[in-house]
Amino acid sequence: MNKNNLTMQYPLPQFLEIKPKIAGPFNLRQLAYLIAGSLTCLIFYFTTSMMKFVIVSIPIMIIAFVLAFAKIKGFPVPTILVRSFGFLFKSKTYLWHKKEEPIYALPVKLKKKEKISNIVPTPQIAGESRLKKVSNLIEIHSK
Repeated sequence: MNKNNLTMQYPLPQFLEIKPKIAGPFNLRQLAYLIAGSLTCLIFYFTTSMMKFVIVSIPIMIIAFVLAFAKIKGFPVPTILVRSFGFLFKSKTYLWHKKEEPIYALPVKLKKKEKISNIVPTPQIAGESRLKKVSNLIEIHSK
């Protein structure tokens, strides 16, 4: 194998979140939300009185602008709305359920009782402790 193939770097595409602009600074989705809001307001302009038109068209255009431009934690508002409705209406999948099964104990073989004297060690009398030996050495060599 050639060493150059292992260390060769390839350019990776960046800025994948940027969508192509269709009309001026608007991409297709933004343009669609703004046109839908404007057409809805236009319908209310021709079908209702001026007071009702103003009262209805302001919230409609605010909603259109929020859907077109707002982001929450980096996600567009329509994506969050779709995911929220999906979460509310889809069946929930639980990954873990406790199973109610009887508990089985393994049989334990008991050993025969041994004599207590075999189990308990008998104390043995030790000789002179090391501490006494060291203290004797210090006393002898310090003079």
